[in-house]
Amino acid sequence: MLNAPDLAPDLEFEVDREHSGIRMVGCFTFIFGAFVSYFLISSLLPQGGLISIGAALFLAVGLTYGADYLTKRYWPSNRTIQFAGDMIKLVNGSKIQGAIDAEQNVNLLMWHFEARRHPRVPKGWYVVANALEQDGEYIVAYSIVSPTDFQAMPLSRLSVQYQRKKKRKNDDGRDLRQAGAHRRIAQAEFHRGELGAEMSQEDYHAYLDYLADTYTSWMPKDK
Repeated sequence: MLNAPDLAPDLEFEVDREHSGIRMVGCFTFIFGAFVSYFLISSLLPQGGLISIGAALFLAVGLTYGADYLTKRYWPSNRTIQFAGDMIKLVNGSKIQGAIDAEQNVNLLMWHFEARRHPRVPKGWYVVANALEQDGEYIVAYSIVSPTDFQAMPLSRLSVQYQRKKKRKNDDGRDLRQAGAHRRIAQAEFHRGELGAEMSQEDYHAYLDYLADTYTSWMPKDK
């Protein structure tokens, strides 16, 4: 990893606002809050029964929402996507996790897939992602949106529906260009799993708009 330069960025997007530490605090707050609330309520209402249990769960949910609000506000992930001069960087504190020279040619990959078995995501919603790739270096940003919101996303027409599939016997006969595109997206999806930067829907939209408005030589227009 390279040390981040002292140059102040022209623009930056905070990413991973709901990082793993926040989710862990929320989980422990709910469990601890439910236990303590039930103990206190039971001591005041020994015959409370189901009422005590319901009240304890209600208080635990309230405590969890409060903890979630405070941790999101005061415990940032320290990861940002920064635009500084001609460079686009993914930065974690003082470490650069990815750097793209926007003055040179940059390859754009866009894909989406249904976010299944995800506790924070409604059924049928999409993970939408894009990768800036240059000489094997990646910056991958993504967000989670509803199918309706996905259609309104910038450049949604260029997004490829990605599916993890095992190799089948007739795969050797499929179009070579399609197979190559799938391999590139599969590699970018691997990078998303390793160092992907999760954005809010609003920030993801603004990020794509800024790329399209600023880097016209390699970034396609929305229309």
